[in-house]
Formats: sequence, C-alpha cells, structure tokens
Amino acid sequence: MDAPENADAMSTMHSQTETDQTVDRIRSKMGQWGITLTFLAGELGVSRQYAWQVVHNRIPLSARKAKSVERTVDAIIERQAHLTTFGARLRAARLAAGLTLKQVASMIGYSWVGVERWEKDVCVPKPGVLWHLFSLYGTDQDLIVPVRVRESYLKRAS
Repeated sequence: MDAPENADAMSTMHSQTETDQTVDRIRSKMGQWGITLTFLAGELGVSRQYAWQVVHNRIPLSARKAKSVERTVDAIIERQAHLTTFGARLRAARLAAGLTLKQVASMIGYSWVGVERWEKDVCVPKPGVLWHLFSLYGTDQDLIVPVRVRESYLKRAS
C-alpha cells in the first residue's frame, strides 16, 4: 500500500471510530433520559426501523450524520420534549433507573400490564404506589408530578 492509500484507510478508520463513539453516546443518552425510538424517529422525520438501525449501529453512517442525530437527541433532552405527559415522565424515570416493566411490577406487586397502563396514561397509580415508584426509581416526586397536578389531586381527594 502506498502513502495516499494508507492515509485514506487511516482517515476512514478514525471516522468509523468517531461514528461508533457518537452512536454509543446517543444510545446512552436515550436510555438515561427515557427517549423512545418512536419519539426519536418522529423528531428526525424517519421511520422507527431506520432510527433503530442508527441507534444500534446496524447501517453505515457518516460521522456528520451521527453528529446530526446526536444534536437532535441533545435538543430533545434540553427541551424535555419527550416528557409531555405524566406517563412519559414515569417511563423516563423507570428507564433511567435501569428497570424493565416486569422488574418494577414484581417489586411493587402489580402486573407489568398495569405499570405499562400508567406509562401510557391510560390510568394513574394510587398515591401509595406512586411513593413506592419514586423510591424504586430513586427520584423526587417533583421531577415526575408537577406541583399544580399534585395540588389538583389533593383537592379532589379531600
């Protein structure tokens, strides 16, 4: 191999390593903040399948495209766009704690379907169960339940 070909090979290797590191950061941020593939795909304007392939490094991706996806993830985190509902915040807290639906369900004595219903905003857990979830997730209620919602809930309860 002569010098120009060697330089091209080195450049490609460096770019691939940089891309792999960027994709690893994207996957880590998504897990940490509870961002779903469906939400990311919607923000990127691509299919869920394509978003999965990007996040799991299954398709060739340029360093520039990987950085663009990372900027999108950072923007989602900054404006917390994926946390618009109570259920989405519950889900994000669960994912940040590194727990699955089935793990949480077995820890609190509910079915995983019940936990999923809370996360999909079909219904809300009882206050005692919420307290248990907060302790499992290692989070403060203020991060999940806005003050105005808590006050409204307390007014209805009394």
